[in-house]
Amino acid sequence: MKESKSLLRLPVFILFTPLLSLYSNSVLPENPSPVNIDNSEIYEKQYTGFKVWLDCNQGGAIAFYYRLDKDTGNASRHRISFKKDKSVPDKCQPNSGKTYRVSLAGSTSIAIKNMRWDRGHLVPANHLDNSPLALRETFFVTNILPQNAYFNRSQGAWRYTETISECYREITPLSIWGGVIWGNDSSNDYFTNTHGIKTPDYWWKLIYRHDKKQYVAWIFPNNATASKSRIDEYLVSLKTLKSKLKFIPNLGVLERLPDTRTIPAKSWEVKRKGRHLLCENQLASIG
Repeated sequence: MKESKSLLRLPVFILFTPLLSLYSNSVLPENPSPVNIDNSEIYEKQYTGFKVWLDCNQGGAIAFYYRLDKDTGNASRHRISFKKDKSVPDKCQPNSGKTYRVSLAGSTSIAIKNMRWDRGHLVPANHLDNSPLALRETFFVTNILPQNAYFNRSQGAWRYTETISECYREITPLSIWGGVIWGNDSSNDYFTNTHGIKTPDYWWKLIYRHDKKQYVAWIFPNNATASKSRIDEYLVSLKTLKSKLKFIPNLGVLERLPDTRTIPAKSWEVKRKGRHLLCENQLASIG
């Protein structure tokens, strides 16, 4: 899905009203609008190759979308830094690109796992390295939120969703949506003073493969329990996913799938073969 360049310079400020009819059994429109259950101020920002929706009441991203085709790029991250996007209102994004730091003094080893935080990408930089501009734009704080480090890194479930995408993109085009659920757990809100942002309690992702017209979806807790080895515990149906979200981006073709109630049986399998990924007999590069 190629993005119109004219949109890149024109962020649109939209205050959506709830469209509760999307939850009824009536026939869905061809291109349903995003659903905003609690009337938050939502700022929609189109970047090069991806889109984010920012919840200006929370001061950060609430959802994202991008399409992923075969890997054709290897742009360098050299000298790219995390920073604010000057084209986006301050109230709609975190106020700093600095690291998320929490004092670990006196903490147990188990507690430490849940107190290390990364600047977590919603849309991963590696998936957009076919364009130096798109790569740089993924480092805007509009695409960054506090994410548990274990959940985000090599043994984490979130990282594994990116590995799945990295492999299956070589088989078929993928459409990928995701975002966060803010929740009401204030015990992890370490960064309200330093970054002006609460810590989301959950992250979600939905991957749709165009060849088989199938999807896989998860809702993950933003903590160290969300490991790669437990990823199938967090699988959800499309119906359940939508019921948990206060903001639902336009899901396009997924709105017309015949079965949205069944939970996918398992996450799509990816294996390591030497220096490559292997899925459905297709080799893909790592990273």
